[in-house]
Amino acid sequence: MTGRQRFITAAGLLISLAVLFNITSCTPSGGSGLKRHDLFTLPLGTLPGELDWFYRDGYRMAGTADIQTRDGLVFISGGGAGKVMVFNSYGDLLTYVYDPVKNPSPALNENGDTNSTVTSWPFRKPNTIAAYDGGFLVDDGVEQERQVMDSDSGAIFDRVVLRFNREGEYLGHLGREGFGGSPFPYITSIDVRENGDIVVSSRVPGGWLSYWYSSVGHPLATVKVLESQLPGLEDGGNVTVYSVRPDPVKMVLHIRLDVYPAGSNLPQPRLYDLSLSSLEYSDPIVLKFNGGNSSSGILPVPPVYLGTLINGNHMMISPEGPDLYRLTLIDPQGRIVQNRRLKVDGSTTVYRHFRMQNDGLLTGIFFGPEEASVSWWRVDKLAGNER
Repeated sequence: MTGRQRFITAAGLLISLAVLFNITSCTPSGGSGLKRHDLFTLPLGTLPGELDWFYRDGYRMAGTADIQTRDGLVFISGGGAGKVMVFNSYGDLLTYVYDPVKNPSPALNENGDTNSTVTSWPFRKPNTIAAYDGGFLVDDGVEQERQVMDSDSGAIFDRVVLRFNREGEYLGHLGREGFGGSPFPYITSIDVRENGDIVVSSRVPGGWLSYWYSSVGHPLATVKVLESQLPGLEDGGNVTVYSVRPDPVKMVLHIRLDVYPAGSNLPQPRLYDLSLSSLEYSDPIVLKFNGGNSSSGILPVPPVYLGTLINGNHMMISPEGPDLYRLTLIDPQGRIVQNRRLKVDGSTTVYRHFRMQNDGLLTGIFFGPEEASVSWWRVDKLAGNER
């Protein structure tokens, strides 16, 4: 292990970044609206530029999709559909990487080629996608003979991070030891920090492992986060962790959790910082519940943490109805600096997923019964981080 590498034991449990809601109606309150920019729609199907959401292998079932943006481009992984697509903000398909076993070959135009860069790759089930300067990363499964069972944790190490350039050319995979390394446990997030460093976070029984790499795949740190050592347990209650995310600038992990004091069913939403250098937690930011409607019996909703911006503000979001969300920016001291409503199409209730750029540009993909839509909100302008 080099001098820059560290092994850190801390606390925590990270769940998927997907924001998936079965939303009931609430009454919104306070805060002006933030303009939504509708970018494009995606038909549901197996062709290039489509997402096969409902039908796969003879079964009618919901799939998954992840989305990320960088430099005005939109990157989408198709989950069980076995494809990754790169669009510009007008919806033009620029790059298409597909599994030919699960998808038909793209049709050729009159010149004998396609209108986008097309490559094939034998995806198993691509999941989380992250954009870097010059391409994208997407996690996928490995062959059964490459899978490893960890006898200590009981985790199965069966995922790797595939690296592609923007034209869809495969550049190798990232594993635990760096590029070309062995598989990770189940991956729930891939983050590219502002300097290009890559952080891969994996779920294991009893906690989490977060792997930190330089932009060229050199291992920097391995962070082990244990459920048994969570902040908030010292009072004898219970703790539920919803997300653990790296800071885009500092060597810090942000941990969003709820503390249930002994004898109480009402959670206390908190956000902690864990310093990788001192191994100490900050004092928590105590968060507020959003929404709720006492007359209809709808309880307030704890905020979902979407990430931390390069200026140090934290982005929170909560549903307030079938077509409304509450977006809140909180500074490092816990003060609310922006409080806005976001409006989405109320018919897109099958699946909803938000992703944030480091500068605060917020993008969402929303599935209804007939198509998916992609929109973004210029929170980067609101936060003063426009590039």
